[in-house]
Amino acid sequence: MPYTYSKVDDLQKTDMVGSHQCVALVQVYAGAPSTLAWRKGDDVVGNAAIKKGTAIATFIDAKYPNRSTGNHAAFYLKDGVGGIYIMDQWKTKPGGKVSSRFIPRLGKHKKGRFIRPSNNADAYSIIE
Repeated sequence: MPYTYSKVDDLQKTDMVGSHQCVALVQVYAGAPSTLAWRKGDDVVGNAAIKKGTAIATFIDAKYPNRSTGNHAAFYLKDGVGGIYIMDQWKTKPGGKVSSRFIPRLGKHKKGRFIRPSNNADAYSIIE
């Protein structure tokens, strides 16, 4: 079951919530559980069924890695040319507000790992 927040557009330029980390945003507004319980759902890119406000994240081996860098969680907004638009927050985000941004598709390295996963649309999947 995906976690969603139907009023995601209302978050634009609001104060960050919780710890100001990315996971706090989807936990507070979509009711997502602890990241230990998160499982990788369908990929975001190429998914015509994904709804605006769906909680998404980067995963490694179907689990959220909880590393200090290189992983991210956000709300899906819409597809764009060559990527996706998301609504997110992170502790050191310039401006200190929740806001939307474009994430381009960057693909994978030759060894199969995603290039810059936090900023790579190809790396995102639905949180279940």
